[in-house]
This record gives sequence, C-alpha cells and structure tokens, in this order.
Amino acid sequence: MDRHWLAADFFLIAHDEFSGKLRISLELLCCGLVGGQLADLIVANRLAVEGGRVLVTDDRSEARDEVGDYVVESISRQTSTHSVRVWVETLQEVLYELIGRRLINDGVVRREQGGRQLMRRRPDRFPATDLLAAARPRLRLEHMLRTPQEFDLPGAILAVLVGAVGVETVLDPEIDRTAARELMTRLEENFPADLRALIEGVRAAAVAVSLTVRR
Repeated sequence: MDRHWLAADFFLIAHDEFSGKLRISLELLCCGLVGGQLADLIVANRLAVEGGRVLVTDDRSEARDEVGDYVVESISRQTSTHSVRVWVETLQEVLYELIGRRLINDGVVRREQGGRQLMRRRPDRFPATDLLAAARPRLRLEHMLRTPQEFDLPGAILAVLVGAVGVETVLDPEIDRTAARELMTRLEENFPADLRALIEGVRAAAVAVSLTVRR
C-alpha cells in the first residue's frame, strides 16, 4: 500500500498476523474501522464534524479510493445529518468487507472462513500473505509510542483510536500502559476540533457496544 489507510492499519493491528485471528471483539474492530475511515476523510478535507454531526465538505476525490468514495456518497445521499455513532452503526458491516477485500487484493492477507459456533458465526481469519506488510502498522505504532517525538498525524490518530476503542491489549505488553494512555490523551488534546469530535463519537460507540456484548 502506498499510503497509510487508517482503517486498513487498524484492521491489521486488530488481527494476529500469523493465525489471522482477531485480537479484539468484532464489534470493537468495526468501531475502529469506521473511526479510521472517517478520520482519513476528515484529514483529506472531504468530511467535517460540526455539532457532533458528520458533514460532507467535498464529494470529489483526486485519488482512487473506492472505500472513501463509498462513505462520502453514503453520507451525501442523506437528507439530514447524523452523528458519528450513527455512522459507526450504519457503515460497520460494509467497511469490514470493503477493507478486508482491499487488503486481500493488495496481497497483504488472505481470508479463511470462520465457521459457526453455538449462537453466532465466528469471525473470519485473515492470516498474512505478506508478513512484513501485515505487521508494519502495529510495529510502527509501537515504535512511535516508545519514541513520541517521531509521531506523525496518521500515527497519532491511530494511537488515539486504539485508546478510544479501549483495545490497548493489541500492543506489545512491554509498553507501559499508563504512559501510553497519558500520551494518547495529550495527542488527542492537540487534534483539530473535527478529529476530537470524531474520537468522542467513536468512544461513545465503543462504550455502547461493550455494554451490549457484556449483557
């Protein structure tokens, strides 16, 4: 991949590159995927968040971006605006498929059907076909958490998303969790207003799905 696709990076971080198994719940994965995709579009000035609502600011893209175009078109078709949480709930299933397909087409992972368990379908597995590419987003994020002066904007957004969704367990256990959370808080405080509002919406969606899963 020739750039940091935040949703794809989150997808890879959430899966074990060897077994392809999810390290977190499917529900929390989907919160991170939608958050990453919306963040990418905000950074590209195609979306904005105002008053807690997601707005389209530019429905055109100079780059070929099937996933981003789908999201922008979906939002622009609505006659009223909706919150980040609503878009997390609306887009999660299709983004899971589109991002998984993108990574397969890029030769990063392959897909293995998860089968069924008692009451629900097991999540599919996505073991790496390119081990270095599959591990790169996690290794890059862990490196920046250890050397914060090297954070760039994509890395900062990814770190804050991991914290907002509450899945720091995907990171190297030798990373100081307290220090990492404090760093994530400082990074978030320095985000533009749009990104801060987006993270708040993703955090609310993650809390809601966590409570639902616990029940």
